[in-house]
Amino acid sequence: MADRQNLQRITSTMTQVASLDYPPLPRAELKPLGQQSGSSAPRSAAYAGRFYFPELDAIRIFLFFSVWSYHTLPRDASFFLEHRFPPVLASLATTVVKACICSLDVFFILSAFLITELLLRERDARTSVDLEAFYVRRLLRIWPLYFFMIALAVLSTRFDHNQVFGWNYALGFLFFAGNWVMVFHGFQQATFMAPLWSVSFEEQFYLLWPLVIRKASAKLIRNIAIGLLVVASSARLVLLLHHVHGDALWFNSFARLDSIALGILLALAFHGRSTFSLGLLARIAFLALGISAWTFVGYYCGLLNPVPTLARGMIGYPLMSLGGAAIFLSVLGAAQDGMSFLKNPLLVYLGKISYGLYAFHLLALQLSTNLFAHYHHSFSQTLSWLFALGMTFFLAVISYRWLESPFLRWKQKSFTHVPSGAIP
Repeated sequence: MADRQNLQRITSTMTQVASLDYPPLPRAELKPLGQQSGSSAPRSAAYAGRFYFPELDAIRIFLFFSVWSYHTLPRDASFFLEHRFPPVLASLATTVVKACICSLDVFFILSAFLITELLLRERDARTSVDLEAFYVRRLLRIWPLYFFMIALAVLSTRFDHNQVFGWNYALGFLFFAGNWVMVFHGFQQATFMAPLWSVSFEEQFYLLWPLVIRKASAKLIRNIAIGLLVVASSARLVLLLHHVHGDALWFNSFARLDSIALGILLALAFHGRSTFSLGLLARIAFLALGISAWTFVGYYCGLLNPVPTLARGMIGYPLMSLGGAAIFLSVLGAAQDGMSFLKNPLLVYLGKISYGLYAFHLLALQLSTNLFAHYHHSFSQTLSWLFALGMTFFLAVISYRWLESPFLRWKQKSFTHVPSGAIP
């Protein structure tokens, strides 16, 4: 009898909860991991469950290889023709290499999605966002390796006269404005620090973003994201009309906001979910769509050409971002739809060290090029690339183990309200 009364009471409570008119945030029908109805625990405890999609770590290694290929392999069909590629394959190989740079946009989408979702979950649990803890988390995740690379770049000028990392670049990167120094002075003198322009770009945005999340409604957040899309397109139009193109456009923060905005919109669309099932065929379709978009950008748009046309510039950037969003959707929750290889521990680990891979790969390429400069064997170029890749992985493993992990453990232990991922 008591059991029947308890059952009736639970059923009545569930009916009342289901009939409530919930505000846009939080989405009550998608309870965060670990949240229990009627719990007497503090609201922050409701988020004890870990928000984590391992495939979002695994994809990072594929994205790194894509960026590495762009920075390493020739982007001229003549190279492939000299190596006896048929003309059609030489053209295809060149297009693929050029398209590889598009993968950077998925990094931006990933970052915007994860940070927005984690901030929203924290706000749901605590009714606010702990700004101090957020900034400390960013500091502990980004700063140790980032500032180590700046110090290394400055020191390298003392021992290698080919390194010309000037004080304007050092100060620019020091204050997370490295991309703006590259807008006005080019990327050549940024040496092996050049890839970390993207860290500067992200940090500029995330300096302000938690202030928005702290108070804004879901509708306002959505409108801001849409506004960022408008700002990005408008900035590119104005810059292209004033003959600003190539690197000066590529590194411009205002012109690169598309992917950040798409990451925010995706976080709003899927806020609160612990699972995300699309079906294998839908994922394959999204993946094919994204790769096709990038291939078109690589073949037709030439975004980093010295003088791209107005039409190609206006089409290429949004298409690159939309392709990145399609690839992101093909991966999010993919392990639930038969793509279990994306939960492979090795792939997940390699994804976790991808920050180090990204930070060190140009340094390794420069060292390897110098080492093999006096070898003229037919395989010397390939050996140089393989040596550089091996050195990149070696440095990244060492960095993750001895430089990054102690700070990551501190971050998870003391400053994390919504755990995300395994503690190193």
